[in-house]
Amino acid sequence: MPTSVASAEQGRSLLSSLRRHQRRLLLGGGGLVSLLILATLLVAVLSDIDAFHAAQQRRFAEARASVDYFLFQRDRAYAANINGSEAMWAGQQAALQAQGRPLADRFLAAGSQLVVRAEGRTAVPWLVLGAKDNPLPRPQLDAYLGIMVEYSAYTASTVTALRASGPVTMYLYEPQGRLLAVAGVADEAQLLRALRVGSREEAFTRLLVNEERARAMRPLAGPVESAAASGRLISRFDTNPITGQPSLVGVQTLLQGREPAFRRIVFEPVQTIKARLDERVSGAYAVVTRDGRTVLRSAGMPRDVSPALAGRIAGSGGGDGRLHRGGEFIVHGPVRGVDWTVLHFYGWGDLWHEKGGRMLAQALASAVILLALWLLLLRLHRRVFTPALADAARVYESEALSRVIIDTSPVGLVLIDPSSGEPLVENEPARQMAALVAADGDALYTLLATHARTAAGAGAGAALEFQWNAVGAARHALELQVAMAPASFRDRPVWVCALRDVTAQAELERTLRDARSDAERARAAAESASQAKSAFVATMSHEIRTPLNGVLGHLELLARSPMQAAQQERVERIRLSADALLGIISDVLDFSKIEAGQLDIDPVAFEPRSLIEQAALLFSAQAQRKGVKLYYALDPALDSVFVADVQRIRQVLNNLLGNAVKFTESGRIVVRAALLERPTAADPLLRLQVVDSGIGLAEDQLAQLFQPFQQADASISRRYGGSGLGLALCQQLARLLGGSIGAESTLGVGSVFTLDVPVQRGHAPAAAVAALAGQHITLLSAAAEWRLEIGGLLQRAGADVTVLEQPPLEPVAAQNATLLLFGERRAWSAEDEAALVAQHRHVVRAYANGPLSPQEMPDGVHVSCYAGQTLLRALGALHGDLPATGPTPSASPAIPRGRVLLVEDNPINRELIQQQLEALAFSVDTAEDGREGVLAWRQHDHLAVLTDINMPVMDGYALARALRERGASVPILAITATALASERERCRQAGITDLLLKPLNLETLARVMQQHLGALPDAVSVAAVPAASADDPAPGAAMALPEHLRRTFVTSSADDLQRITRARDDQDGPALLDRVHALKGVLMMLGQQALGERFSALEAQLRDGGTADAAMLDAAIEALQALVDQQAAQLDVD
Repeated sequence: MPTSVASAEQGRSLLSSLRRHQRRLLLGGGGLVSLLILATLLVAVLSDIDAFHAAQQRRFAEARASVDYFLFQRDRAYAANINGSEAMWAGQQAALQAQGRPLADRFLAAGSQLVVRAEGRTAVPWLVLGAKDNPLPRPQLDAYLGIMVEYSAYTASTVTALRASGPVTMYLYEPQGRLLAVAGVADEAQLLRALRVGSREEAFTRLLVNEERARAMRPLAGPVESAAASGRLISRFDTNPITGQPSLVGVQTLLQGREPAFRRIVFEPVQTIKARLDERVSGAYAVVTRDGRTVLRSAGMPRDVSPALAGRIAGSGGGDGRLHRGGEFIVHGPVRGVDWTVLHFYGWGDLWHEKGGRMLAQALASAVILLALWLLLLRLHRRVFTPALADAARVYESEALSRVIIDTSPVGLVLIDPSSGEPLVENEPARQMAALVAADGDALYTLLATHARTAAGAGAGAALEFQWNAVGAARHALELQVAMAPASFRDRPVWVCALRDVTAQAELERTLRDARSDAERARAAAESASQAKSAFVATMSHEIRTPLNGVLGHLELLARSPMQAAQQERVERIRLSADALLGIISDVLDFSKIEAGQLDIDPVAFEPRSLIEQAALLFSAQAQRKGVKLYYALDPALDSVFVADVQRIRQVLNNLLGNAVKFTESGRIVVRAALLERPTAADPLLRLQVVDSGIGLAEDQLAQLFQPFQQADASISRRYGGSGLGLALCQQLARLLGGSIGAESTLGVGSVFTLDVPVQRGHAPAAAVAALAGQHITLLSAAAEWRLEIGGLLQRAGADVTVLEQPPLEPVAAQNATLLLFGERRAWSAEDEAALVAQHRHVVRAYANGPLSPQEMPDGVHVSCYAGQTLLRALGALHGDLPATGPTPSASPAIPRGRVLLVEDNPINRELIQQQLEALAFSVDTAEDGREGVLAWRQHDHLAVLTDINMPVMDGYALARALRERGASVPILAITATALASERERCRQAGITDLLLKPLNLETLARVMQQHLGALPDAVSVAAVPAASADDPAPGAAMALPEHLRRTFVTSSADDLQRITRARDDQDGPALLDRVHALKGVLMMLGQQALGERFSALEAQLRDGGTADAAMLDAAIEALQALVDQQAAQLDVD
């Protein structure tokens, strides 16, 4: 036989032998391991059964321990109670007799019965009954009743009562049956009904049933540690004779010496023990007595334990044990202290319920292990002897799969020879990209190979990633993202290269960058438009208000001229109406300012009463014409000073009140003001409410009420007028103030508008009201609102007030009393009013259109009902306590008050303010800038310093800081034409005390100087210097200033015109800003308000953007030149 054939046969034989040994090894080993797994499963199941029995035994032990512990606590608690009661009985016999002696008298008087209850909310009543045919001696009765008082006090706090879920049944009796006391029973009839007996003797017999067992005990003398062990406690299972509940009965014996003093019987429902047992353990449990009765059973026990089974277990010797009966296991054991046995029942079903899942899991795990074992053996059998050809086939398949992956990849993949740059393997995307770069497809790969060699020589890492920019054959740019890494292919080094065309992505990124740049330019354009809008708002604010400021200025001048009281009243009302008109025009401008972020908040001190009264006075005439009653009501807490932006609050209030008057045809309007404390904030809320009986609003109308240019419906504008912007502005202002505004309304009934704004409590007290202490005032008003509000105001002022709704039939006035008729007459006749007037010494009449200042009339003093402080001053003046009006200026020479320092760079402003200060009796030192001001301060002592803000060399801020650093503590008052909150804050930081606004009239200056330096002399007259007018004089009119001041104005303004024109032509922004600011202050002080505000608008443009509107600047210069020429012509100045 040939060797090759033999070798083949030998190989086949060897292979066949290996196959046989492999089968024996696999099958034999698998069978042995399977037997070991089954044996382990059997051992685990038997172990689980033993563990289950042990767990049931532990549960039984826990259940019995729970009952034992309950009885142990009960025993110790009873022992402590017995010791305490015996100590009280033995040691406090005299006190108990003294306490019970009065009760004994009542007890005997009531036929030997009494309900004893101690003081206190938790005291429990005890019904005490005595044997009529065998009464106790009086001392013993006193002591028993005394201790019953103590029991009543602490029965509710005993352990038994605290553990019980309901009322505790407890009673005690004297061992000879002469006295019985039952807790929680109101009378003897209730006790007899509960016991179902007809007489007291039967009740004694029923409740003393335990006496024979108690007498059989041999109690030990106390104190005792264990009530049961010392023979003081008998515990047994019985039925509560009062409630009928199964209970654990505790018979306690209390000794006096060695004889029983009394016995106390306590019934504890077995449900208490059952609840503790259910709380701590689970399963089927029962507790039985020695005679076979079931004390309790758990929810798992469907019925009571049979007496036969209970007797069998009780007779088994009294120890622990376990019985097996009919597939059920019973673990049992006795309980210490009572004749009870605890039984625990479980069966095979419980075993399966508790351990079935585990045993089933073990069986399944064993089955899974066996299945996995045999599957593994079968897999090994098939895999170990797989022919080598299958391995080769798999290698071939793997290479083919790699080819498919390369060909189907959307990314260009290529293997490049590092030396020649030739592609060894490439897919279609790579081929296409190479073709786009040049006609010769290999050119791209050669360039990449060269780049890779260069990068590797420069020390780059093994993997390379870079962007490759190339020009395609069609002369269009390509951007390729390239990733290269070294590898080996068929025993030769290669570069694995991945190519991705990112030309479109790069183009998208460039487009996004261009879009972002366009967005930035659009944002800059929007900001520019916003700045233009702000400039427009500032300009319109000055231009629109100019004619109205002129009206107000002339009204102020007219008010200073001599007039009759009626004329003064009409001028005042015209001024209030003009203020309201200015506020209406300001609404649109303020709304635009809020949108542009230009509106500042200016908190100042104010009095809420003045705010409300001024608002009511403003609209009182309109309301009176429509026949609508207008009232106000203030919280007494508001009779003080608060700090907030009162101008904005007044703006909102006037808008709300104006709407109420507009939309109310009949009925009444009430303005309410209250102060609300906030638990989460230090500052309180000022709540202002306007309540009207107007047309009302529907719910859908309320939803759009605060939208700009919205009204309830289209007919509102036709019927009542208005733009619909007022409430929207109110909402914006409320938010700006940090508050809120809301509305409630019922269609056809009326509306309530509520404004809540935070306010700060002022440091200064409110203006002092008239001291009316000792005055008797009779307030007669037909309106309940006036009676409540004005009556409270007079009482807080100290007056003794009698409030009347109509004249009474009998005299009511005290001696020297004043009659105050408030509001209109409605419910009484003129004769009744005359009779009431005759009873009083003085008469004051307050009505809606009454004068703002008290006026003496034949029928009494007349005054407006919307001027509370004026009313109090008038009442005080009638008795000589206060003047009816303010002090009258005197023409006598003023008494010098001291020296003040005035620092102002403009000569006209400096001379004008100096004259005003001298009119107020001050000696004045002047300086032209802050540096000269510091020198002047060193030379003299000054009461105050008045300074301009913007000055050359050293401005007002630097001057204030310099003076404060040198120890100056006097008031420093800054004078400026603007009053933004930011400027006020800057002044405060620099040490400036207060800020005064130009134009500065004498009245304002006098008030501020008085505020900071004290009362001015009576000789000072606010008419001494003419006040600066708020309007622009008509062409040809002379300014109300001394001639030398006007000449100074003409001279200095000519120089200013040259300098401002030169700065405009040279485009010198700082110089232009300096001259514009100076001229603004001069014009403001001279009363040229409109022209001054035009220069103020130019100053704002220069400060914000560095440039001013050329046309606006030229127009302002021409107006100033015309004013200078006009004054020069009047003064005959060349």
